[in-house]
Amino acid sequence: MTDRAHADRRSTDEPVDRRAVPDALDARLAGYVRAAGRAPSAHNTQPWAPRVVDGAVEVSVVPSRTLPAGDPTFRDLLLSLGAWVESLAVVAAADGLVVSVEPLPALCLLEDLPVEGPADPGLPVLRLTFTAADADADASAGGVTPGPTTTDGFTAAHVRDRRVFRGTLLPAPDVWRDSPRLPAWLRLLEVDDPAMRQLVRLGTAYTASRPTVAAELFRWLRLSPDHPRYALDGMTDQMLALPAPVARLAAPFTRRPALHDPLVAMAGMVGRAAEGLGRGRPLPRRPEDQSGVRVRHLVLVADPGARASTAGGSGAGRAPVTQPVESRIGIPEDAAVEAGRALQRLWLHAHVQGLVVAPHSEVVDSPAAHGALRRRLGLRRSEVALSVFSTGIASGPVARSPRLDGA
Repeated sequence: MTDRAHADRRSTDEPVDRRAVPDALDARLAGYVRAAGRAPSAHNTQPWAPRVVDGAVEVSVVPSRTLPAGDPTFRDLLLSLGAWVESLAVVAAADGLVVSVEPLPALCLLEDLPVEGPADPGLPVLRLTFTAADADADASAGGVTPGPTTTDGFTAAHVRDRRVFRGTLLPAPDVWRDSPRLPAWLRLLEVDDPAMRQLVRLGTAYTASRPTVAAELFRWLRLSPDHPRYALDGMTDQMLALPAPVARLAAPFTRRPALHDPLVAMAGMVGRAAEGLGRGRPLPRRPEDQSGVRVRHLVLVADPGARASTAGGSGAGRAPVTQPVESRIGIPEDAAVEAGRALQRLWLHAHVQGLVVAPHSEVVDSPAAHGALRRRLGLRRSEVALSVFSTGIASGPVARSPRLDGA
């Protein structure tokens, strides 16, 4: 790909509005937007498209950066938008600004997005406004509900340096007794290690067994520096902690359809066989002793009824108690964004404590693994498992994930 073609391709999904900013506030907001680009997203797709508009930030979604096969319910997309918002809120707090988030009508119309193409700046899903922290406090004293102040002492450096690790995790002391406070309708539960190992295997088999999901994953792999988007997005060999010989061998399969199509078909056969065997196998018994230093496997669980009864709590909007839950993930879209903010605070907390996070979306994606997880945790029918992740000490170097704007 030529440099010109590369630049043209990048321009179709560039997440940050590059127009000149008219005043000092907009210039500051543009800096916050760039810093928030370090937020996590599934496959490192970076699906957000923020624009600085008249002293506010509007966020649209880039259709070509969503995962129609792997994330058909938009759960990962909404959580990543929440993580982006929280990252921006942390950076803005350092400048004495408080962020308020307004969910816009397009947030509930994600199914109307095209499968491919750039973001539509005329259809933002979120609008972020900013007030000075002291003015926010004065408004609160006067009976006006202030914007959420939930940065928990995190800094822009924490946002910048937080990383995901997909290699082997080493045991670590418990840092979750003093973790950031969650909204009343969210709770953090733990899964024992033997069960988690089997759930991950079952989830991985599900991913491999679905050709469209596996092909979509291949699209976002960048296993060689020769890949034209290696420094921009997706998952690199270093992020996946792949040994160099394995990465060199696998790289051609991710970029040439003539090679990866047969591989996807073969992975599908293996995955379906493994999934069939795993479905009929009960989870191992819980270990009697779960104390001490260990790798922890955590699940963020939402109770939409509890959120409605508290009028939405703090975060991305406040849903009226009569709002029906029509979202395919079981909670309203604005609630999922709020949960993404809370999830980012949990991951920042792990980073501050010297730990790394390994996400396991495949456990929630797989119906069999998800069902087994719910039974293990004893969840009520109304409760929703939103995110599964492990935390511990990295056993090797932790790679920095690429970003479109170089953040």
